[in-house]
Amino acid sequence: MRLGVLVRILASMMALAAMRPAIAQQTLQSGRYTLTTEGCVNITSAIGDGFIVGAAGDLDDVRADLALRLLGQFKNDNGPDLGLRLVVESSPEDRLDLAEASVLLFGSHGRLEIGDRQGLPDVLTGYAPNNFSFTGAEFGPASGPSLDPGGGLQHAFVPAALAAQLNELSVLGASATLANDRSAKAVYVSPKSHGFLAGLSYAVDADDPRFGSLAQAGLVHEKYWDSNILRLGGSASLASGTDRATTRVRDLHSVNVGATLILNYDLMLGISGTWNGSSGTVIDSASPATSGAFGITTSVNYNRGRWTYGGYLQSATSEGDVRLPGNDRLTAMEVGASYRLNTKFRVYAAWYRFEFSDDGERGEWGRTDGNQFLFGLRAAL
Repeated sequence: MRLGVLVRILASMMALAAMRPAIAQQTLQSGRYTLTTEGCVNITSAIGDGFIVGAAGDLDDVRADLALRLLGQFKNDNGPDLGLRLVVESSPEDRLDLAEASVLLFGSHGRLEIGDRQGLPDVLTGYAPNNFSFTGAEFGPASGPSLDPGGGLQHAFVPAALAAQLNELSVLGASATLANDRSAKAVYVSPKSHGFLAGLSYAVDADDPRFGSLAQAGLVHEKYWDSNILRLGGSASLASGTDRATTRVRDLHSVNVGATLILNYDLMLGISGTWNGSSGTVIDSASPATSGAFGITTSVNYNRGRWTYGGYLQSATSEGDVRLPGNDRLTAMEVGASYRLNTKFRVYAAWYRFEFSDDGERGEWGRTDGNQFLFGLRAAL
């Protein structure tokens, strides 16, 4: 799909948006039963230098990511309420995927979910930011592949092998590793009490083939005064390394801490850091000792009327190929803006730049710099 096609798509969708605003979330209720439906589509294009876009025949410069959420609830007067939550997604990588499916028990003592679900979620409906993350790109898509640090949308237009290495690094400083794991698990999220919110999850087998059982925990505290909010906290991921075939992988010990300061409900400042040590690296007695993996990210976002502006800076390093000396290193920056046409449609644009060193410039990609301009439209259905 070429740029001209994208322009026609965006023009058509903006014309629809101008007709009349629609409700992004719809709720049907009958007695004790409630069904909430939500849907969205993100259409994003990228223009970049060098290999970033169009360098290989199998790379597109336009992608569409769609999602449909369904939440059914039954109000139980004699005990916790019951629920069923389903998320269906479609992307260029997975044309149609049942991404999440879980059953719920929830009430005054918190929420318990069992099923395929992201670890440490704290919202059932809507697209509010996850309270267990502290930095983000508020101008980008609110769900699906995003422009957040670690969101993956920035790297969706580069060759898959390079994208995998960049995604591995871009999580560092954004969240604890495997925070977005969607394997079958049990998740508990506490009610908010005195500003504290806690979350726990356990999976028998993580989606990442390098790991088996996965335990995650998070704790945040919010302080409110006037029109300001300060959120402090962190999360951790612990996973057992697998021993498959001839490859042995070290256990995962990933810790993320951060803070978010919101001033006058408009200006959002965030900082976050992740430490993994030598977690997840291949154990190879013939290779030099591995070095620690860590990253740090800072972000700023500002809302004014229908506009949202923002950006972030990120630095991360980790052991790449244990057979080579040197670390993989990523330095990235992004700035962007979005404009809300109405409650249903929003257009967004961002400039993303990264500098990547592959195992101290000894790996496949050596030293790779990239620039790309991303822009698109989000429609809430």
